[in-house]
Amino acid sequence: MVEQQVDYPIGIEDFEKIRREGLLYIDKTEFLHSMVRRPGYYLLCRPRRFGKSLFLSTAEAFFRGKRELFEGLAISNYDYDWEPSPVLHLNLVDADPANVTEFKNALDNQFAVWEQEFGVEFISPSLSVRFKNIITAAYQRTGKGVVILVDEYDKPLVSHIDNEAQKEEFRNILKPIYANLKGCDRYIRLAILTGVSRFSRLSIFSDLNNLRDISFSEQYAAVCGITEQEMLDNCRAGIQALANKTGVSYDEAVQNLKSNYDGYHFTRNCPDIYNPFSLLSALQESNIYDFWFATGTPTFLLKSILHNGIDLREYLSTETDLTSLSSIDSYTDDPVPMLFQTGYLTLKGYDPETGDYKLGIPNREVGRGLFRGLMPLCTGLNETRSRSFIRNSARMLREGNAEGFLKGLQTLLAGVSYELTGTKSEIFFENNLYVIFTMLGFDVQTEYHTSDGRIDVLIRTPRYVYIIELKRDSTPEAALAQINSKHYEYPFRADARTIVKIGVNFSTATRHLTAWLIEQ
Repeated sequence: MVEQQVDYPIGIEDFEKIRREGLLYIDKTEFLHSMVRRPGYYLLCRPRRFGKSLFLSTAEAFFRGKRELFEGLAISNYDYDWEPSPVLHLNLVDADPANVTEFKNALDNQFAVWEQEFGVEFISPSLSVRFKNIITAAYQRTGKGVVILVDEYDKPLVSHIDNEAQKEEFRNILKPIYANLKGCDRYIRLAILTGVSRFSRLSIFSDLNNLRDISFSEQYAAVCGITEQEMLDNCRAGIQALANKTGVSYDEAVQNLKSNYDGYHFTRNCPDIYNPFSLLSALQESNIYDFWFATGTPTFLLKSILHNGIDLREYLSTETDLTSLSSIDSYTDDPVPMLFQTGYLTLKGYDPETGDYKLGIPNREVGRGLFRGLMPLCTGLNETRSRSFIRNSARMLREGNAEGFLKGLQTLLAGVSYELTGTKSEIFFENNLYVIFTMLGFDVQTEYHTSDGRIDVLIRTPRYVYIIELKRDSTPEAALAQINSKHYEYPFRADARTIVKIGVNFSTATRHLTAWLIEQ
C-alpha cells in the first residue's frame, strides 16, 4: 500500500489556508483550549520560525467562530457555542521599518482599518488613544469581549537592539499602546502576545501587572515546535521518503532528523522539540540542509559573542538561572540570554541544588550555522574563502596529512590582523581553533575528558584519531610529553583507526602558531 503524499506548509502560517488546502497541521489546539478555559493575558516567547504566527492564526480562526476548520482537532471535543468574538490581530512580523516614522505609518494603517470596521470616530492622532477607542468600540458594537492577538510584539525592538536610541523610540511608541490591555480590561476577553524576547529593563509591560508569561511554563512547553512523538505520528511518509532518497534505513533517517533539528528545551521537563521550519523543510525536500540558517543570522549577535574576549566554550556551554535568561537588555555585556531566546542555545540540564540550568547548542544545524557565521569574524576571511579553507583542511585530515593541515592553519593565523585579535590574543587564538575545528565537520570534541586528564582537541575521521595538545609560550615537546605521560591514547587503543598525537605551541607575543610535533 502506497502512503498518501503529504503536503507541508512551508512558510505558510495561515491556519485557515492550511486546513482548507489539506496541508499537514500538527494539532496544538489543546493548548488553545487551556487559554480559552482560563482567559487572561498571555506572553509566549520562542525563537523565530517556531510556529508562533500559526498558533495566533489558529486562535483567530477559533474566536471568529470558524468551527468547520477544527473538525477532528482536539479542541472540537469540547463544548463551545462557537459564537464569533471581535478579534484585533496586530501583526508586527513584517514591521521592520528603518525608522520610527515608517513604523507609525504601519500602525496608523492597521488602526484605520479597525476604526472603519467598528465605526470609531477619529478624535486624536495618539496611537494609544486610538487603540483604546478601538477596543472600546469593538466591545460596544458586538457586546462581546475583545480578543487581542499581537504577533512578534517585540519585533521593532529586536530589529534595532544594537541601536539604543532607536530602541528607546520604539519602546516609547509601544509601551502606551500595550498599557491599554490593563486599562481596557473589562472589555477584553483574552490577549495573547508572542515574541522572541522579554525586555525587562525597558519595562514595556510595566503597566500590565496581570500578564502571564508562559515562556517557561511546563504546561505550554510544546505549544510551538514539533515533539518527536508528533513527528512520528504525523510524518511517517516524509521520513520514509527521506530514507529512500538518502539511502538509509527509516530509523537512521529519524536519527538524522533528530541530530540536525531536534534538541530544543524551554522548561526543566520539556520534551525534545524540533525546529518546525527546518524539520518540515527537510521532509518536503527529502534532504538534510541548514534551512533555518538560510533565513538569516544577525551579524550583531555574532559580533557580541566575541565582544568581551571570553572563551567561546564558556558562552556555549554555560550555566545560568531563568531570571537571567528572561532579559536581553544588556546583550553586549552578556549575549547568553539573547543566544538562548533567539534559539542558538537551549536548556540542556538542571541543577536542583543551585537552581541553575546548563545551556548548550540545540543541534547540528544550529552549530554549523553559528560557527559558519563566526568564522569570517574570527579569521577575517570572507565566507567563500572560509569554506575553501575548511574544505581543504578536512580533506587533509581525512587523508592523514596532519603536517599539511597544520601548515595551512599556521598561514591562516599569521594572516589575521591585529585589529581582530586585539590585546586578548590568547583567547582569540583558542576561539579561532575552536571555531575551525568545529567547522571541519568530523566528530570533533574540545576538552575531552579521560581518566587521567583532559585532551584539548580530539578529532575522529573515518581513518584517523587525532589527539591534539595545545600549549602557549612553551614547546611542542612539552605538549607531546603531556599526551604520552597522561596516556591520552588509552581510550582509543581498541579503535581500528590510526592514532595521531600532535603537540602544538602558540606564541602570545607573535600571535602565531610557532611549532608542532607529530607522533603516529
